[in-house]
Amino acid sequence: MERQRRKADIEKGLKFIQSTLPLKQEEYEAFLLKLVQNLFAEGNDLFREKDPKQALVQYMEALNVADYAASDQVSLPRELLCKLRVNRAACYFTMGMYEKALEDSEKALSLDGENIRALFRKARALNELGHHKEAYECSSRCSLALPHDESVTQLGQELAQKLGLRVRKAYKRPQELETFSLLSNGTAASMADQGTSNGLGSIDDIETDCYVDLRGSPAPLPSPPTMPLSLLGH
Repeated sequence: MERQRRKADIEKGLKFIQSTLPLKQEEYEAFLLKLVQNLFAEGNDLFREKDPKQALVQYMEALNVADYAASDQVSLPRELLCKLRVNRAACYFTMGMYEKALEDSEKALSLDGENIRALFRKARALNELGHHKEAYECSSRCSLALPHDESVTQLGQELAQKLGLRVRKAYKRPQELETFSLLSNGTAASMADQGTSNGLGSIDDIETDCYVDLRGSPAPLPSPPTMPLSLLGH
């Protein structure tokens, strides 16, 4: 039911922005933000349903609406735009469009240079394109940030072998030392948990959590504005 409502809101929203009907600026900004968020969420659902082509359509539409908003003096959150690029890169990569995946990954990093998923997507795309040295540099940065992530480890080892580097296993601290360290100062975190302690989950997954307010406020977003019956097809 919720997804059907979201699809209906997307359809109505896309019809509305193709019109020239006036709207108060604050309502207009919130409306555009919610439309992009809905497209983002729909793309995520489609990607998880193993339909990267249709997910790509949603992410592309969201980025097009974001460009439209910018042309009309409405700036959407950089975090949201970055996540859209990261997820679209995942679609391109899954579809074997590695140049496009690399392009979106680099644009995501230009929005957020610390986005590990964007860096990982870049490394994978570079690897597929044969740029193994540059891919290894990106992969190494991912390894330092997420030393226990299986996907990162596998990519790093693959690239090391291609470059003729010595592959070594990672050091793992004994559980007793972790427990003792935690009891001693109350600040140590288990190294084994670092892959998920930053909220990423698996680095190979898509970005989620797009519901941020334009002004950073946690207040709920308004519903799309009421539209003329002629636009709704009634």
